[in-house]
Amino acid sequence: MTRVIQWATGVTGMMSLRHVIRRTDLDLVGVRVYDPAKVGVDAGTLCGVGRAGVLTTDDRDAVIHTDADVVLYMGKVETDTPGCFADVCDLLSSGKNVVATGSRFIHPRSLHESLAEGIESACRRGDSSFLGLGLFPGFVGESLSPTLSRLTQSTSRIAIREVLDYSTYASHDLIFNAMGFGHAPEDTTPLLSNKEYAASAWIGSATVLAKALGLEIRSVEGFREVATTPRALTVAAGQIPAGTVGAMRFGVEVDCGAVALVVEHLTRMADDLAPEWPVELGYEVTFEGEPNMRLHLLIGSPGEDHAEQGCLATAMHAINAIPVVVAAPSGMYDLSTIAPFVAHWTNRIV
Repeated sequence: MTRVIQWATGVTGMMSLRHVIRRTDLDLVGVRVYDPAKVGVDAGTLCGVGRAGVLTTDDRDAVIHTDADVVLYMGKVETDTPGCFADVCDLLSSGKNVVATGSRFIHPRSLHESLAEGIESACRRGDSSFLGLGLFPGFVGESLSPTLSRLTQSTSRIAIREVLDYSTYASHDLIFNAMGFGHAPEDTTPLLSNKEYAASAWIGSATVLAKALGLEIRSVEGFREVATTPRALTVAAGQIPAGTVGAMRFGVEVDCGAVALVVEHLTRMADDLAPEWPVELGYEVTFEGEPNMRLHLLIGSPGEDHAEQGCLATAMHAINAIPVVVAAPSGMYDLSTIAPFVAHWTNRIV
């Protein structure tokens, strides 16, 4: 059995924890939480699957020194990049492999050489392996798009887009502090109001795609557009006053010479906001070339919460990567360098 630590229990982390407990080939040995109300709670009770015999803790060092084969790391890297990278490096140095979600883990070197060097050094010290992944970013651009390229004769532009309704997403920190919903359009307080920071959310995805296709990145430009709501909105994360940001699109445009790459995310807090923007929920990949192609992926059925189902897909991507990451030689990997892997549905769920 593979011994697993679940690090963080937000929306995605809770889904991951639930699945790890129920898998017969995975052995949960530790759970790191941040909310004081979650400390000392049985992990199974916390996620609603019955007692698991493992108590949650907010003791960072205790978790780092727990014997385990792999850590599913789902900390808030978007809002605490230095702290999360420090966590991951300490975990890797302790001899544990790490599978991490979050845009800034997709390709650390595209953010800063020091982040990549820190992870690589930690992998050498601990004889461990690291992989960053997700859904968007972390799958659609990095894994799905290179596969689609097999069908093309030529292309001049590849665009990858995510369109979601985040009105049901309950993370106040992400929705308000990071993304900037509920703020005045000119407010520079939110992290993503900075175009360069907005670009950093997607540059890892574009870099992995470029690597997979053998393209050289010449220049990168971030962009962010917002639309205000004419009325007050009540969403899962809190209150959005009238006249403040209620919809946004942000991303990165990458010049690779003959081929341009565009990765963008579009979010609304109400269906009628910014009607001139793309409205179809889901994930889209388009190739302009010969032949032209458009692929639309919708995760979740009608009536389901698509954002929630996307979190489930992210959790399962991380869990399904466990065998290949544990088996890989030590080092830092991305989705263009890790060995191919698939789901193993024969692993019984109890």
